[in-house]
Amino acid sequence: MKKYTKIIIIIMMLFISLFATQYLMKSQKELPIQYVSGMNVINIENPKEVVGFGDYVFVARIDEEIKNVHSSAEDLDPGIPMTTYSITVIDNLKGKIKKNTPVELSKIGGISSSSNMVTLLEGDTMLEEDKYYILVAAGNDDGSIVQAAATGAVKLDVTSEEEIVSSQAYKDYEKYIEEEVEYQRPRFKSMYEE
Repeated sequence: MKKYTKIIIIIMMLFISLFATQYLMKSQKELPIQYVSGMNVINIENPKEVVGFGDYVFVARIDEEIKNVHSSAEDLDPGIPMTTYSITVIDNLKGKIKKNTPVELSKIGGISSSSNMVTLLEGDTMLEEDKYYILVAAGNDDGSIVQAAATGAVKLDVTSEEEIVSSQAYKDYEKYIEEEVEYQRPRFKSMYEE
């Protein structure tokens, strides 16, 4: 009886661990979203101000989510995680980030430390793998790049790189950059520049 009891306990533990893993590995799409207010120094609804705040504007494909750092980590706002993605830059509109090679982009927002919801700044969305975006990013003092504003990622409704330059969003961002409202702040060069 002792041997069978041990086997049953081991089997039960395996089932519990499999269930817990499935629960904790829920995709972001399946989790509820909590939006938090952010203090903005620019009007994030004005793309000319958003591109003027950013150091780089580029089209990229989101390759994969690399990591999600919870808000208990140093230097993060309380309650707001940070997500880092591997991306491939397809075309630069402002600044020169290396093209056709994996680079890392971080953004405020992600799965909370309790793993039961996605926390985002108001107006923001999580980036989707294998999708193309126009991204507005800022260089950090450590050489990394981070999405510059909650509205600094515009998903493109394209299925190939060839469709990007003919998209209306691409043409709009070319115009926004020409008419940008530059925000005066310390600026840092990214380690991913060409």
